[in-house]
Amino acid sequence: MRKILLSTFLSLVILALFGQNVCDTTYWNHTYANARLKIYNQGCMSITGTIKTLLPPALTGDGDYHIYVLPDTQYSWMVSYRDSAYLPLCEGSDSDGYRLICIPCLNVEEVCKGAPTDASVSSIVDSACENFNDTTYLPNVGEYVRATGPFIYDTVHCWNELHPISSMIVLGATNIPEPNGASFLDGMKIFPQPANDDMEFAFAHPPHALTFIKLYNAQGRQLYVYGMAETNVLYLDVSTWPSGTYLYTIVSQEQGTVLKSGKISVVH
Repeated sequence: MRKILLSTFLSLVILALFGQNVCDTTYWNHTYANARLKIYNQGCMSITGTIKTLLPPALTGDGDYHIYVLPDTQYSWMVSYRDSAYLPLCEGSDSDGYRLICIPCLNVEEVCKGAPTDASVSSIVDSACENFNDTTYLPNVGEYVRATGPFIYDTVHCWNELHPISSMIVLGATNIPEPNGASFLDGMKIFPQPANDDMEFAFAHPPHALTFIKLYNAQGRQLYVYGMAETNVLYLDVSTWPSGTYLYTIVSQEQGTVLKSGKISVVH
């Protein structure tokens, strides 16, 4: 009971800091070493921008996805904004290398997207992510999105972020009719099969309207949700997935129907 009351109290404090209830505050239970993340007075924010680069968990080391968004003009100030009270806290361990990836971009992070590869944080990450299945939409490079999360200063990297992201929405999906009645599913390929490190879902052309690819374990438990709107290839890093058979469904957001389903295999 004491733990529940403390969790409720922290959620209320976070909501007070945010000033608006647009972030899912339960995500704070699944970030690690929260003391390193200092929330700016602006609190929870939604930004719009274009996805430029993604770093998967295998490269970030801590199980999170780094998603570099080129923000629209009205949000570009967020990249270089600083609160002088936080600057003395900067550890500056590896910010320079990451920032060179996309200097004008804002990093937004989706948590618990993969197994941590950095031994120095793996135990606390595993604890924070235990029994948590994050189904926040993972965008593709080139998509125009709205991302929502707390606006924070990361004292380890010494940069600004939206972290943790609890909402990622693709905007402006065109819903162009399929050419000549052809479906983007025609000739769909999934390769290699079985997969070891990487896997691709390749389609005849982009689906134009937001389409989800949902992946399940053999018992039918949903594990991951990916999305496509303006690209015809979905790349998956399956290097940390346990060997076995997985189920997938391809779902149209607008129609709300399953367009295709099947099985894939991972073997290490």
